[in-house]
Amino acid sequence: MNVYCNVNCCPYRGVCGNGLAESTKPCMMRNERNASLCVVTAEDIDAGEVLGQYLGAIDLVRPSVRDRLRNRGCRLILKTHPESSAYPVRVVVNTKFMGGMMRFVNHACNPVVEFREVSNGRRTTVVVATTVFIREGREISVDYGDDLWSVCRCGYKRCHHQDTQNE
Repeated sequence: MNVYCNVNCCPYRGVCGNGLAESTKPCMMRNERNASLCVVTAEDIDAGEVLGQYLGAIDLVRPSVRDRLRNRGCRLILKTHPESSAYPVRVVVNTKFMGGMMRFVNHACNPVVEFREVSNGRRTTVVVATTVFIREGREISVDYGDDLWSVCRCGYKRCHHQDTQNE
């Protein structure tokens, strides 16, 4: 778990090296293949840079994939478990109706960014961080994992979701 600062826990009011700030390097565009919204780089981005927070409404779901409905929205299941829950649940960030620019980062099985859960002791959030150097104009993509809510059309030779290609 990585640690971050905000206005409530930092003598510099969260504007230090551990503060979370939205990057100005990504921007919204339309995907040329399917006209959907996507996030692309407006300038070169180095590996390890945080692009922004993955924001949305918080929902609770059953921990077992078998016991819950198929993910039909835009829900990212967190790895961190709630501390004081009376029964086993998983926390999800649901971006179907609200969220920031990072909710438009599309899925790919060969991603250039990853989700990282960071905490400041009281609050956990998810950030989108680059894993490789990304050239200007390239689409930013992430692997949403096995609980994918859409058909994967990434076109990658080693696609993890080839069984869904014909849906």
